Amino acid sequence: MTEQKCVKIYVMSKIQFENIIKNNKIDDTNVDTFKNYCFICINQSSGSDYFHNPLLKEEHYNVLNLWFDDVGAEMMIEGIKAFSYSDAEKIIEFLDNNKKVEVLIVHCAAGISRSGAVGTFALDYLNGDKEFFKNTNPHILPNNRVMRMLNETRRK
Repeated sequence: MTEQKCVKIYVMSKIQFENIIKNNKIDDTNVDTFKNYCFICINQSSGSDYFHNPLLKEEHYNVLNLWFDDVGAEMMIEGIKAFSYSDAEKIIEFLDNNKKVEVLIVHCAAGISRSGAVGTFALDYLNGDKEFFKNTNPHILPNNRVMRMLNETRRK
């Protein structure tokens, strides 16, 4: 019996992600060739161009760009976009389409809350390498709204 590889999941800040793609010469012209990798890029809905504009801009089978801010249900503020069930559906569909990847990189501005929640959800959803995840991502504090809505959407 062959042992199935568990996906390795990295949760990081946008600055760390930018360094990864620059050091590995990954951009919109070649990201499709990195078949064992997929990327979930969580961008802010507004604010500075750096945190609003994605680093990988084109449509790719292995890149998902989302725009939502780090807020909880009790913090609905005008001009701020909270995570939605539509966002949850997009994440689950993307994970379904990339189940065989070896590496998933999830980033947001700080690499703590929004990406921490998506990475934690993906760990369970894709049967990721739990020990690797715990050792590689000790800094995360998952956003409760994002976790709850992803789990509710999964059960539908």
